[in-house]
Amino acid sequence: MVRTILPLIASVVCLSSGFAGERIDAAAWRNLQTCDVPTLRDQAPSLIDRIVKVRFHCRSPKLRHRFPSWYDAALWQHDPKANNGFSAVRVLVQKQDVPAFETITSDFNSRSELTIYGRVEKDPDSYTTYLHVLGRKVTLDRAGNATVAW
Repeated sequence: MVRTILPLIASVVCLSSGFAGERIDAAAWRNLQTCDVPTLRDQAPSLIDRIVKVRFHCRSPKLRHRFPSWYDAALWQHDPKANNGFSAVRVLVQKQDVPAFETITSDFNSRSELTIYGRVEKDPDSYTTYLHVLGRKVTLDRAGNATVAW
């Protein structure tokens, strides 16, 4: 009986920790960098493996299923300095987070400023950077540690 209960308990703990959100220690949270899409696009190589807060206006209307558990999309922001009036940054969204990500507006006329948290990572296949999206809601504990989730 113990042989069947222990694996069951272990799997429940693993599953629940996967949906708990990303925990960020207090020191890293205090040093969290906030940037807009053009700044992130330009500074991404120097921010690899750092968690950032990104301001944007909308997401791309289409999500592409690139990897078994990941979807590829983009965050867009109005940018008068850009050729087409918009700047974009590539993001990867975990499969279980796609419904929450799709609640973000895809209306290019939107001017309301939205925020999202993510970790800047490097794509080993294409040598480009992307934002691994962690979520939009933050909860802080008494010690100042943050948990980012949807």
